[in-house]
Amino acid sequence: KYGLATLNELLEVFGHDQAIGYNIGCSHKMTVAASSIGEKACSQRLQLVVNAFHGHAHNRLCQLVNHPLFCKGFGLEDLATCERIFSGTNPATRLIRHASYFHWLQFLDLQLDQWDKDRYLDLSNFLLNNYKQALAILLDYNCDVEALKQTMPNLVDEDFVQWREEELEYLTKMQEQPEYDVQIIAYVEVLEAVRKTE
Repeated sequence: KYGLATLNELLEVFGHDQAIGYNIGCSHKMTVAASSIGEKACSQRLQLVVNAFHGHAHNRLCQLVNHPLFCKGFGLEDLATCERIFSGTNPATRLIRHASYFHWLQFLDLQLDQWDKDRYLDLSNFLLNNYKQALAILLDYNCDVEALKQTMPNLVDEDFVQWREEELEYLTKMQEQPEYDVQIIAYVEVLEAVRKTE
């Protein structure tokens, strides 16, 4: 219920077209859709995905639908900002472990305020480095893609998107066991039961 309350507040404050990374964003989608904020999330085009690190622990079908690598608009974002913030507060835990509640809050507030100022100072470097990284990726992978296209003359850029769609369609169909397989399994089970009775 806290997750839903948080999402509701995010929708109230930030409005339409949000994308949120969550370790279990794939299953949380269904929870949100079935909740009291389901219509609001749908009408405001809320997109829930798994963050890049946790995405690799999910099955391939989940990755094709929920991993930021396959979702438009995420770029190089790995959706791990909160984990970085929590990791940044770890050094403070030794200092505040035995502090009073007031001093505990005060020290965390100072720590996060300093973290915020440091990130603000590094913002231009962060943006520049991400830009350089994006250019390097485009340059490196463009060469690889062009080399692949040379080996496959009929290959066009749209094929890469189409392959993902085909893989998604195939895996979606494979979630349901084919009728033929069900009949074979039932037949084998009957044969085993007959053998045991003889």
